[in-house]
Amino acid sequence: MPSFTSHVVANLLSLLALSLALFAYRRSIIPIYGAAPTTYSLNSVVILASLVHPFPISRRTTLLFGAFFASTAPLLTYWVAVWTARWDMPIVGPLVTHLATVWPLVIMLTSLAAEPKIPIGYRVLASLGCSAGGIVLSNFWAETRVLRVVSGNQVFIGLATSFLNLWVATSPTTSMSFRKKKATSPFHSRYMKLALFATLNGSIWASFNLLRSPILPHPLPQPYYHPTFPLVIHSSVQSLTGLIVVGEALPPPNDGGSGADTDMHSMRYLRADHSLLGGVWVGDKVATIDNAPPPVDSFDRPLGDSIYSTFVLHEAARLVNSTSRTAERVAVIGLGVGISPIGFSRHGLSTTIVEIDPAVYDAARLYFGLPEHDDETLFLEDARGWAARRRKNLSTDSLFDIIVHDCFSGGGVPEHIFTIEFWSDLKASLHQQGVLVVVSLVIPSVFCLIIFLQNFAGSIVSDSSRMISQTLLKSFGNCRAFHDAQHQITEAQRTTELVNIVFFCTPHSSPLTFRKARKSDYLNSYLREFILSDLPKREVDFELLTGQLDDEFIIRDDHNLLGELQNNLGHHHWQCALPFFSCSSVDEILVMRKVLPDIFWETF
Repeated sequence: MPSFTSHVVANLLSLLALSLALFAYRRSIIPIYGAAPTTYSLNSVVILASLVHPFPISRRTTLLFGAFFASTAPLLTYWVAVWTARWDMPIVGPLVTHLATVWPLVIMLTSLAAEPKIPIGYRVLASLGCSAGGIVLSNFWAETRVLRVVSGNQVFIGLATSFLNLWVATSPTTSMSFRKKKATSPFHSRYMKLALFATLNGSIWASFNLLRSPILPHPLPQPYYHPTFPLVIHSSVQSLTGLIVVGEALPPPNDGGSGADTDMHSMRYLRADHSLLGGVWVGDKVATIDNAPPPVDSFDRPLGDSIYSTFVLHEAARLVNSTSRTAERVAVIGLGVGISPIGFSRHGLSTTIVEIDPAVYDAARLYFGLPEHDDETLFLEDARGWAARRRKNLSTDSLFDIIVHDCFSGGGVPEHIFTIEFWSDLKASLHQQGVLVVVSLVIPSVFCLIIFLQNFAGSIVSDSSRMISQTLLKSFGNCRAFHDAQHQITEAQRTTELVNIVFFCTPHSSPLTFRKARKSDYLNSYLREFILSDLPKREVDFELLTGQLDDEFIIRDDHNLLGELQNNLGHHHWQCALPFFSCSSVDEILVMRKVLPDIFWETF
């Protein structure tokens, strides 16, 4: 039945178009806002927009308006998001962006699924079904590897072109100017359509550069130098965990080296969407103790200290002297720019890396000095599966002396690798024997010193910190904690300060102790000297973190409230500063987007 067939086709086209539009839209503004603020109200806006059908709209009219809104979507999405992001309102800003860009497009696209001649109730139901299906399908596109190289510009302009072609294809077969003639040639009408097809398609693709947003192509074919700001983007690629960007703040054009250093410059950073995974100082800001040769990247360009002090604090694991065992093998879960594995490697330790995103590993290797790892020491996969597999292969896999688990990013953590079940799997990969000491007596094997480090950024006193600390304590039994702030944390700041807390845990029964840092521990780094030399002053009372012990705070696979709590605090991360910098209070919090100029977040 033709009418039924056309109705089914219209519904499928509407579903496909809406899902692709939502996929492209979400991917375009997440690097500006972050995932949590972007998605907070997006689905609600889509559903509400699909319910707006005050009067029937013909499908040809819908196609025409849909083409208009799709063609303007790239520029509108980017510039409205840039404008609203500067309000520093992570809920209101994205909502305004959704209403300005997604709202009209959803109305048009869901109208394709609603036959204009049917009652309004059925039209609303059809539109609602289309919007719900579009939301689900858009999540599928986000996981589709082939679409990582397709830009949002191409998706939106492609949709606009498709709508215009459908509009021409569904036009009357006879030209309006010849309707009164009795014998109009069908060939003439066909040629008119072909001419219109060619004209519209040629015009819209010729206007591509005018319609496209300033968002860079992914992958980036060559470094992009910003035309009006001292900023270069070395690499930008869509990958498993989002958009992975390597950027560098260049020295100011008129920097003579004598003025006050008030601008953020000479700094190379790594982004994953709206999260900073780390960075290093470059150029004139490279400095070493005793003028020792600095590390270099794969292009032999000198690299300075980390902009994050957290990664340096990881290396305090080497200072543990609870047993006489000397650490030899390290596993690092969560790579970032590679500061931890680079540091441990420079100290002579064998380092294994577990990183879920291949693009992060590539960036760390090319731009941040990470040595290349082979298949025996590099695992590009989720840590949960890696830990479970190692537990089954303990007879063949070697155990680790130190495991660094640093998976915090973007105001949230992957809660499935914070459960007590995961710690149980991971603990099985840790050494259970210590250093053998030859004495005059037969002494049982001493337990090997195992350090587990967990980088957790958040308020020192919070339900999230209680969950993580109590779960770690239950899993390992022996823990201490330290912060990486550049100043002492006062009593008043304990409930407001957002800092990185590094937990050191061991299953060993001996009290966890640390030796005093020596010059050789600093690797000629001023930051390492600053952080490691006053380690005792950085300790945080572990009972302050755990609070009263309660099994309700133990994170389990079947009882995991960490994700929900993170959502409540996620907007603070969007507003809060880098751990390298400090926030004084909730009311005087340094906005993350103010730590770096807005243009850093807007150029990707």
